[in-house]
Amino acid sequence: MKRLWAGLLLLPVLVMAAPARNESAPGEVTYRYTTPDGNLALSATLTREAIHSGYQVLDHKGQVIKEVAPAPPEEQARRRQEMEARRQAEARAARDEELKRLYAGPEDAERARERQVDALELKISYARSSLGQLEDKRDAEVSDAARAERAGRAVPEGTREAIRRYNRRMEDTHAEIEAYQRDIETVRKQYEPIIERLRQLETSAP
Repeated sequence: MKRLWAGLLLLPVLVMAAPARNESAPGEVTYRYTTPDGNLALSATLTREAIHSGYQVLDHKGQVIKEVAPAPPEEQARRRQEMEARRQAEARAARDEELKRLYAGPEDAERARERQVDALELKISYARSSLGQLEDKRDAEVSDAARAERAGRAVPEGTREAIRRYNRRMEDTHAEIEAYQRDIETVRKQYEPIIERLRQLETSAP
């Protein structure tokens, strides 16, 4: 009997609390629309895509009180073009702001480009100096091998291995120099549109 009375005492509390969980305040509306990926969405606000593709207005009980049809296909195409143009303009403006943050002007970008090119050319200079030293050492080993052959002696295996080792290192150094030269061309090409855009921004600035 005590258990029964306890259950009856709790019952009104549960019944009174239930509406607060399930119902929103009268006057509030929710928008229902299909997202671009085909999913059904419920939201208190409308996206641009939903405005163009159509949507339903639901009251606080979830009942449809208004339905807005999609815009005509040609209107949707025009709106999509406008949205894409706006997106591109916003992206371009963001890139411009980033360029202006990184460089004070086209001359500043040119100096940054030349610093990178100078650093790469310095590496090429070091590599060529190393290449000359390798050639001298290789030629010395070749001379030793030639003297041994002229004297009728077998060329020592250590001399043969040294010549092969210097040749491999020379090949690697040649490849390293070529890579640095390609990097210089890459840097120059990367800075071309940057410098050109900075010139345009400088010309159009009030």
